[in-house]
Amino acid sequence: MTEIFKMPDIGEGMTEGEITNWLVKVGDDVKADDSVAEVQNDKLMQEILSPYSGKVTKLFVEPNTMVTVGDSLIEFDGDGAGEASEPAAPAATEAPAVPANEPASAPAEAPAGQAAPVVASNGQILAMPSVRHYAAQHDIDLTQVSATGRHGHITLADVEGFTGAAPAAPANEATPAAEPAPVAAAAAATEAPAAEAAKPVAPAHVTEGRQPMTPTRRAIAGAMTKQNATIPTVTNFDSVEVSKLVDHRKSFKAAAADQGIRLTYLAYAVKALAATGKKFPELNASVDMDSNEIVYHDEVNMGIAVNAPSGLYVPVIADADRKSILTIAQEIGDLAEAVRNGTIKPSQMKGATMTISNLGSARGTWFTPIINGSESIILGLGSILKEPIVDADGELAVGQNMKLSLSYDHRLIDGMLGQEALNYLKQLLADPAYMLMEV
Repeated sequence: MTEIFKMPDIGEGMTEGEITNWLVKVGDDVKADDSVAEVQNDKLMQEILSPYSGKVTKLFVEPNTMVTVGDSLIEFDGDGAGEASEPAAPAATEAPAVPANEPASAPAEAPAGQAAPVVASNGQILAMPSVRHYAAQHDIDLTQVSATGRHGHITLADVEGFTGAAPAAPANEATPAAEPAPVAAAAAATEAPAAEAAKPVAPAHVTEGRQPMTPTRRAIAGAMTKQNATIPTVTNFDSVEVSKLVDHRKSFKAAAADQGIRLTYLAYAVKALAATGKKFPELNASVDMDSNEIVYHDEVNMGIAVNAPSGLYVPVIADADRKSILTIAQEIGDLAEAVRNGTIKPSQMKGATMTISNLGSARGTWFTPIINGSESIILGLGSILKEPIVDADGELAVGQNMKLSLSYDHRLIDGMLGQEALNYLKQLLADPAYMLMEV
């Protein structure tokens, strides 16, 4: 009986994705729940699993093709005509989403460190864009790197540990299933805005001519175009002297490290902005123009913009107003690790009510961040710079000034309210003792 596997909804309301690589070919025998393809939807690379067992008789699309939910992908046990003998199951229930950190059913893999890179159906070595980016920066030929990732994937650790030796011969030539390799070589946005913590960012490889956008870049371009076109935005620029904050972090940095927590300035900023959102509810709200209503959110969920070679990711810290600075710092680290390892899930990037974008780690100062999603504000963090100030005694001194850029939806927040909120945020950042009063 001919079965047609159609593109399932594998994300949070996903409508389309790109088939980046087939993990099967015509003639392969597939079992139900075997991985059959890698799909990039919005900002995540995921495997999709077959709902059927049988022989692959047709692949409907080529690798690097955009498909929408419900499009035909694979014909099983047919004649290659692409016609099912009876209706296939609805797309939404054909293949449940599989968490990226859970292995799919697949043939046994070769021992770690012994597998050579596997060539994908599109003729490329199996490696995520971030891994390719890192390899290009360091002039490393991926064909010479031993793959330790599942079923022939080259991981970031493989490239970082490459010594120049040729890889061992592959254990077998069977077409493998695959698991996402690390998404990001680094998560710069989780680093502190302090200038001394910044590391130079290697320039991206530039090519000539025209190149198609990656799915991640298309998602970013579409979202930013829509937000910038529909939200009248005002940005207030300011700075705050944070010597007490610097001293506080220095005092607790070692204690946090003993608990396996990296205490960054970003954690303080999350706590401070969450408290500001509670005091000024318009900051934690959004505008519904269809109903002409203001939507006030009960929860304060903080999006954290994380930069990666393959694009911008915004994982979310839920209920940020109810968490301690150390708990927030731990979650920031966990989310950054999930981005690096390719295990970040769509559910971890959903539900933000406010967002922070940080350019401090790149020595940035002021900028105009674009409001994200159905939110009303986004805070831009800049570097902490040593600058001349006039102290409380009227004397000239050297201060440590953090640069702040608060962009807000002018349909909801007027300039006076925006500055009042920014002033309160500055008060919390200037002296972390004030944050002890916030729960």
